[in-house]
Amino acid sequence: MRTDEELMLLFREGSRESFEELFTRHHRAVVRFAWRMTGDPSAAEEAAQEIFLRIARAAPTYHPTAKFTTWMYTVARRTTLNYLRDTKEDGEKVPIHPEGEGEDGVYPVQLPGPDDRNPEQVVWEAQLTERFRTALGELPEGHRAAFVLNRGDGLSYEEVAQVLGVTVQAVKTRIFRAREMLLSRLSKDLSG
Repeated sequence: MRTDEELMLLFREGSRESFEELFTRHHRAVVRFAWRMTGDPSAAEEAAQEIFLRIARAAPTYHPTAKFTTWMYTVARRTTLNYLRDTKEDGEKVPIHPEGEGEDGVYPVQLPGPDDRNPEQVVWEAQLTERFRTALGELPEGHRAAFVLNRGDGLSYEEVAQVLGVTVQAVKTRIFRAREMLLSRLSKDLSG
């Protein structure tokens, strides 16, 4: 099996199949990232299409100096930010679903059965999730992106630093401050 970097270099040389393989490997992750940044599944699909279009257009200048996924997330972040700026979208930006992603790339909605939980618990969890999404959407973009890339997409501090173009220490600081802001906001919401 070829590496992502090898596939991108083959695509640069004209192999359409190589790009299709890259798309197959990474489409779900790109959509998930865009969804967390935009808060809207249809906007995430649109942004993902634009992201892969930009990746394809960048092939002639691609050089494997970093992992392909690090470069891909850099393109994804910039494209998503441009998309958000262009649409001037307000509201929640980064939904994170504790259930995880389903086989088809869609987050499943699991309705509790009558024996699972009581209605108050279901409502409370939905309200808490909504408050978390709102608080996450209110974070400064740099903090939100660092938090989502590290906590949501599982990138290491080093990879996040490469994607954001900052130092590892700056990434750690942004994630720490994002957590602090989230805790502060959520504790205010819960106590008041």
